[in-house]
Amino acid sequence: KSRAAGRVLSPATFVTGIASISYFSMASGGGWVIAPDCRQLFVARYMDWLITTPLLLIDLGVVAGVSRWDIMALCLSDILMIACGAFGALTVGNVKWVWWFFGMLWFFHIIFALGKSWAEAAKAKGGESGSVYSKIAGITVITWFCYPIVWVFAEGFGNFSVTFEVLIYGVLDVISKAVFGLILMSGASTGYEAI
Repeated sequence: KSRAAGRVLSPATFVTGIASISYFSMASGGGWVIAPDCRQLFVARYMDWLITTPLLLIDLGVVAGVSRWDIMALCLSDILMIACGAFGALTVGNVKWVWWFFGMLWFFHIIFALGKSWAEAAKAKGGESGSVYSKIAGITVITWFCYPIVWVFAEGFGNFSVTFEVLIYGVLDVISKAVFGLILMSGASTGYEAI
Protein backbone atom coordinates (compact mmCIF):
# COMPACT_ATOMS: atom_id res chain seq x y z
CA LYS A 1 0.00 0.00 0.00
CA SER A 2 2.59 2.60 1.02
CA ARG A 3 4.69 1.97 -2.11
CA ALA A 4 1.71 2.57 -4.41
CA ALA A 5 0.69 5.71 -2.51
CA GLY A 6 4.29 6.92 -2.74
CA ARG A 7 4.10 6.72 -6.54
CA VAL A 8 1.47 9.45 -6.54
CA LEU A 9 2.56 11.44 -3.49
CA SER A 10 6.22 11.85 -4.52
CA PRO A 11 5.47 13.99 -7.61
CA ALA A 12 3.01 16.07 -5.55
CA THR A 13 5.73 16.71 -2.98
CA PHE A 14 8.12 17.90 -5.68
CA VAL A 15 5.39 20.16 -7.12
CA THR A 16 5.01 21.92 -3.78
CA GLY A 17 8.78 22.24 -3.30
CA ILE A 18 9.42 23.60 -6.80
CA ALA A 19 6.53 26.07 -6.58
CA SER A 20 7.81 27.25 -3.19
CA ILE A 21 11.25 27.93 -4.64
CA SER A 22 9.70 29.78 -7.57
CA TYR A 23 7.52 31.96 -5.36
CA PHE A 24 10.42 32.65 -2.97
CA SER A 25 12.44 33.78 -5.98
CA MET A 26 9.67 36.15 -7.07
CA ALA A 27 8.96 37.42 -3.53
CA SER A 28 12.64 38.16 -2.94
CA GLY A 29 12.84 40.35 -6.04
CA GLY A 30 14.31 37.86 -8.48
CA GLY A 31 13.12 35.57 -11.22
CA TRP A 32 12.00 38.26 -13.64
CA VAL A 33 13.08 40.11 -16.77
CA ILE A 34 11.77 43.11 -18.64
CA ALA A 35 9.85 41.80 -21.64
CA PRO A 36 10.16 43.53 -25.04
CA ASP A 37 6.87 45.35 -24.37
CA CYS A 38 8.55 46.89 -21.26
CA ARG A 39 6.45 44.80 -18.90
CA GLN A 40 7.93 42.92 -15.94
CA LEU A 41 7.76 39.22 -16.76
CA PHE A 42 8.31 36.58 -14.10
CA VAL A 43 10.29 33.88 -15.89
CA ALA A 44 10.50 31.98 -12.59
CA ARG A 45 6.78 31.28 -13.02
CA TYR A 46 7.27 29.75 -16.47
CA MET A 47 10.21 27.68 -15.22
CA ASP A 48 7.99 26.50 -12.34
CA TRP A 49 5.18 25.55 -14.73
CA LEU A 50 7.57 23.73 -17.10
CA ILE A 51 8.48 21.40 -14.25
CA THR A 52 5.41 21.24 -12.02
CA THR A 53 2.60 20.90 -14.53
CA PRO A 54 4.06 17.71 -16.09
CA LEU A 55 4.40 16.35 -12.54
CA LEU A 56 0.71 17.08 -11.95
CA LEU A 57 -0.11 15.25 -15.17
CA ILE A 58 2.03 12.30 -14.08
CA ASP A 59 -0.01 12.12 -10.87
CA LEU A 60 -3.27 12.31 -12.82
CA GLY A 61 -2.12 9.61 -15.22
CA VAL A 62 -0.95 7.25 -12.49
CA VAL A 63 -4.20 7.65 -10.53
CA ALA A 64 -6.26 7.18 -13.71
CA GLY A 65 -4.25 4.11 -14.66
CA VAL A 66 -3.31 5.19 -18.19
CA SER A 67 -0.19 3.96 -19.98
CA ARG A 68 3.22 5.55 -19.62
CA TRP A 69 3.03 6.53 -23.28
CA ASP A 70 -0.23 8.42 -22.68
CA ILE A 71 1.34 10.20 -19.72
CA MET A 72 4.46 11.09 -21.69
CA ALA A 73 2.43 12.36 -24.66
CA LEU A 74 0.36 14.64 -22.45
CA CYS A 75 3.47 15.88 -20.60
CA LEU A 76 5.07 16.80 -23.93
CA SER A 77 1.89 18.62 -24.97
CA ASP A 78 2.03 20.47 -21.67
CA ILE A 79 5.66 21.50 -22.15
CA LEU A 80 4.84 22.79 -25.64
CA MET A 81 1.82 24.70 -24.25
CA ILE A 82 3.94 26.40 -21.55
CA ALA A 83 6.73 27.17 -24.04
CA CYS A 84 4.24 28.80 -26.40
CA GLY A 85 2.91 30.95 -23.56
CA ALA A 86 6.43 32.00 -22.57
CA PHE A 87 7.44 32.81 -26.15
CA GLY A 88 4.23 34.78 -26.58
CA ALA A 89 4.91 36.74 -23.39
CA LEU A 90 8.38 37.58 -24.71
CA THR A 91 7.05 38.76 -28.08
CA VAL A 92 5.46 42.03 -29.17
CA GLY A 93 2.89 42.62 -31.87
CA ASN A 94 0.58 40.14 -33.54
CA VAL A 95 3.08 37.27 -33.35
CA LYS A 96 2.24 37.14 -29.63
CA TRP A 97 -1.25 35.91 -30.55
CA VAL A 98 0.11 33.26 -32.91
CA TRP A 99 2.06 31.85 -29.96
CA TRP A 100 -1.09 32.01 -27.80
CA PHE A 101 -3.10 30.18 -30.48
CA PHE A 102 -0.52 27.36 -30.73
CA GLY A 103 -0.43 27.12 -26.95
CA MET A 104 -4.20 26.79 -26.91
CA LEU A 105 -4.06 23.91 -29.40
CA TRP A 106 -1.83 21.99 -26.96
CA PHE A 107 -4.05 23.11 -24.08
CA PHE A 108 -7.20 21.67 -25.65
CA HIS A 109 -5.39 18.40 -26.34
CA ILE A 110 -4.63 18.17 -22.61
CA ILE A 111 -8.14 19.12 -21.49
CA PHE A 112 -9.72 16.64 -23.92
CA ALA A 113 -7.50 13.79 -22.69
CA LEU A 114 -8.15 14.59 -19.02
CA GLY A 115 -11.90 14.84 -19.54
CA LYS A 116 -12.36 11.96 -21.96
CA SER A 117 -9.85 9.12 -22.29
CA TRP A 118 -8.18 9.51 -18.89
CA ALA A 119 -11.57 9.95 -17.16
CA GLU A 120 -12.83 6.76 -18.85
CA ALA A 121 -9.72 4.88 -17.70
CA ALA A 122 -10.18 6.11 -14.11
CA LYS A 123 -13.87 5.21 -14.16
CA ALA A 124 -13.10 1.72 -15.46
CA LYS A 125 -10.54 1.31 -12.71
CA GLY A 126 -13.18 2.20 -10.11
CA GLY A 127 -12.73 2.37 -6.37
CA GLU A 128 -11.12 5.23 -4.50
CA SER A 129 -8.70 5.97 -7.34
CA GLY A 130 -11.59 6.76 -9.68
CA SER A 131 -13.14 9.10 -7.13
CA VAL A 132 -9.85 10.88 -6.41
CA TYR A 133 -9.12 11.18 -10.15
CA SER A 134 -12.50 12.81 -10.70
CA LYS A 135 -11.78 15.42 -8.01
CA ILE A 136 -8.21 16.27 -9.00
CA ALA A 137 -8.99 16.26 -12.72
CA GLY A 138 -11.93 18.59 -12.05
CA ILE A 139 -9.71 21.03 -10.15
CA THR A 140 -7.08 20.82 -12.86
CA VAL A 141 -9.48 21.45 -15.74
CA ILE A 142 -11.26 24.35 -14.00
CA THR A 143 -8.11 26.13 -12.82
CA TRP A 144 -6.19 25.49 -16.03
CA PHE A 145 -9.00 27.13 -18.01
CA CYS A 146 -8.35 30.31 -16.01
CA TYR A 147 -4.63 30.55 -16.86
CA PRO A 148 -5.00 31.41 -20.58
CA ILE A 149 -7.70 33.96 -19.72
CA VAL A 150 -5.35 35.67 -17.26
CA TRP A 151 -2.58 35.47 -19.87
CA VAL A 152 -4.77 37.32 -22.41
CA PHE A 153 -5.33 40.24 -20.04
CA ALA A 154 -1.87 40.21 -18.42
CA GLU A 155 0.88 39.15 -20.82
CA GLY A 156 -1.39 39.56 -23.87
CA PHE A 157 -3.08 42.98 -23.72
CA GLY A 158 -1.30 44.24 -20.61
CA ASN A 159 -4.62 45.28 -19.01
CA PHE A 160 -3.82 43.72 -15.62
CA SER A 161 -1.18 45.31 -13.44
CA VAL A 162 1.81 43.10 -12.70
CA THR A 163 0.75 43.02 -9.02
CA PHE A 164 -2.76 41.80 -9.90
CA GLU A 165 -1.31 39.27 -12.36
CA VAL A 166 0.99 37.85 -9.66
CA LEU A 167 -1.93 37.68 -7.21
CA ILE A 168 -4.26 35.88 -9.65
CA TYR A 169 -1.61 33.42 -10.81
CA GLY A 170 -0.67 32.82 -7.17
CA VAL A 171 -4.25 31.95 -6.20
CA LEU A 172 -4.58 29.67 -9.23
CA ASP A 173 -1.28 27.96 -8.37
CA VAL A 174 -2.35 27.34 -4.77
CA ILE A 175 -5.60 25.75 -5.93
CA SER A 176 -4.13 23.77 -8.82
CA LYS A 177 -1.12 22.53 -6.83
CA ALA A 178 -1.67 22.62 -3.06
CA VAL A 179 -5.38 21.75 -3.05
CA PHE A 180 -4.65 19.11 -5.71
CA GLY A 181 -2.01 17.63 -3.39
CA LEU A 182 -4.32 17.63 -0.38
CA ILE A 183 -7.02 15.76 -2.31
CA LEU A 184 -4.39 13.36 -3.61
CA MET A 185 -3.29 12.70 -0.04
CA SER A 186 -6.88 11.99 0.97
CA GLY A 187 -6.83 8.93 -1.27
CA ALA A 188 -3.50 7.68 0.04
CA SER A 189 -5.13 5.79 2.89
CA THR A 190 -6.50 3.27 0.39
CA GLY A 191 -3.05 2.76 -1.08
CA TYR A 192 -4.48 3.60 -4.50
CA GLU A 193 -5.55 0.07 -5.22
CA ALA A 194 -4.56 -1.39 -8.56
CA ILE A 195 -1.70 1.07 -9.13
